Formats: sequence, C-alpha cells, structure tokens
Amino acid sequence: MHLFLLLLFPLTLAIWLRKQEGSLPAHLFNAFLGIFLAAVFCAYKYFFSPFYFITPDSFWRNLLHVFAEQIFLPLAVLTAAFLFVFKKDKLSDRLEKIFPFYAGFYAVYLPFRVMNEALPHAAFSLFAKPIMYALMILTLSELQKILFVPAKRALLSAWEAAARWSSLVVALIMPAAVEALWLLGMRPFLTILFLLLYSASSALAFFRKTR
Repeated sequence: MHLFLLLLFPLTLAIWLRKQEGSLPAHLFNAFLGIFLAAVFCAYKYFFSPFYFITPDSFWRNLLHVFAEQIFLPLAVLTAAFLFVFKKDKLSDRLEKIFPFYAGFYAVYLPFRVMNEALPHAAFSLFAKPIMYALMILTLSELQKILFVPAKRALLSAWEAAARWSSLVVALIMPAAVEALWLLGMRPFLTILFLLLYSASSALAFFRKTR
C-alpha cells in the first residue's frame, strides 16, 4: 500500500533525468541535497515540533493550514535557499536544475507527513496526494523557468503572462484545496474528478513553452 507513495517521486525524478541532456552529476547532487534537507527537517519536526493539528469544520482553515505547512513555507524556503546557494550561476541555469531539488525533498517529506497521520492511512494520502504534489512541483519548476527569468518573461504578451501566473497559483493552491475538502468528507468520486482536472491543467501548463 505504501509503495506508490514511496516510489512515485524517485520514479518521476528518474523519468525527468532521462529527458535531460548532460549535467547528470549536478542534477543528482541537487536531488541528494533535497533529500538531506528533508531528512534534517523531518528529524527536527519529529523530535522537537511534532505535527499536531485538530481538523476544524472549516474549509478555509484547513486550506490555510495545509497550504502553509506543506506547500508554501517548504517551497518558499527551498527556492530561496537553492537560488542563494548557487547564486554564482545564472538565474536561468539555476532554475533549470531546481526540479531534482524539489523532488528529493518531497520524496522524504511527503511520506513522512503521511505516515504521521492516524492509521489506517487513507487512499487519498497514499495515491491522490502524492500524484498532485508530483504534478505541482513539475508545473512549478517549468513555469519558474519562464516567469522568474526577466528575459523570457519579457517575450510573453500580457495575456500569456496572466495565463501562466494563473497556472502557477492554481498549481500551488489546488492540492491544498482538494485536501481541505477531503478532510471535510468529500466523496471519492469528487476526489477523482478534481485529480483528473488538476492533472489536465498541470499538463497544459507544463507543455506550454515560451516562444
């Protein structure tokens, strides 16, 4: 039951690496750096600041909690740290190498979060949640290459820029929104529907390239 959760991010990273040209040692180094930081963070949480959250009967409070704890704060800190550590490289080069860093971190952090939930672990946590987070970091890493690089962003029309920023916001918020609904007892078929819609929107954002 836990194999999918444990293997999805390593397999996603392996597929991503196969499509890259060169720089394999750098990509692997970034992945192991992400794994190391996740291990340190999880150890700190386990011993000094254990996860404890009473699920409220409120969509917005659940959304805010999940988004802040599992998406915004980790990704904001990770991105800032990664861009600072490799600040001697060009910004575009750093963003080309950031996906393995994200994947390495969530390969450890997400299973740790799920396995600290009350037993038995739900199908949502074991299957739907890891899929959404894998799609999230794929979409984020792709959109960053365009939106965070001024030279590439300048090539976009106002409509194209708005569409990509909107895609970025949806990519980051949707996993937390779906989980917030699930915590309130959302029916399984709605979970599957949201997962399919999110997969479709992520694929659209991921495959749209700047000219």
